[in-house]
Amino acid sequence: MDIPTNHNPQENQAAESEVAQLEHQLTQSGFFTHTKLSQFAERINENEAFLFGLIDYLIDKTQISQEELQGYIAKVKEETHQKQEGLHPGIALRIDQTSKEKEAFTPVNCEERLPVCKAICCKLNFALSANEVESGKIKWELGKPYLIRHQQNGYCAHMDGEKKCCSIYEDRPKVCRGYSCANDQRIWKDFDKMVLNEEWIKENLTEKKMRLFAASMRPNDPELKQ
Repeated sequence: MDIPTNHNPQENQAAESEVAQLEHQLTQSGFFTHTKLSQFAERINENEAFLFGLIDYLIDKTQISQEELQGYIAKVKEETHQKQEGLHPGIALRIDQTSKEKEAFTPVNCEERLPVCKAICCKLNFALSANEVESGKIKWELGKPYLIRHQQNGYCAHMDGEKKCCSIYEDRPKVCRGYSCANDQRIWKDFDKMVLNEEWIKENLTEKKMRLFAASMRPNDPELKQ
């Protein structure tokens, strides 16, 4: 949002403050709305699974027991999940683990690998945490809250195209801080020899498929399965 400027510093400061308050309120209202949508979606999925499970059971049986009925409901839930027919508002908010155990981190010389990888990790997707969203420093996808925002070319919205570096490096998300491509076989066929996994990258991170956001910063991330 552009703030009109004039020659009165106090008026400019007041306008910036009003805009900041408005953005904060919009963020808070978004959290509330999306939370409610998630709750409604969950209840609808439960009711749908119960209904279809009950119908299937009544067709096949003449007597009803709670144990058998629950089995039918579970079966329908699994089928719905496998066919990806479940209702979901497409919202993902990251909640970091509080465990004291830390994942092993392997440092990577990004500057050395940049000519080969072209910063491909900056095309990966992940959900932001509530604190990161509320900080106002990290952009998220308005059409798919609260995933990190991407440009049309597939790169993160905070990627500096000219310098090939992060424009908010000091305020980058926690996921970025803890990510290392050293053991990510989606990116490298051979990490030591710097051989990219061209097939996987072409299949998942091309501009044509970026709108699907199929690839998470964390391999096998259950929150981002399509």
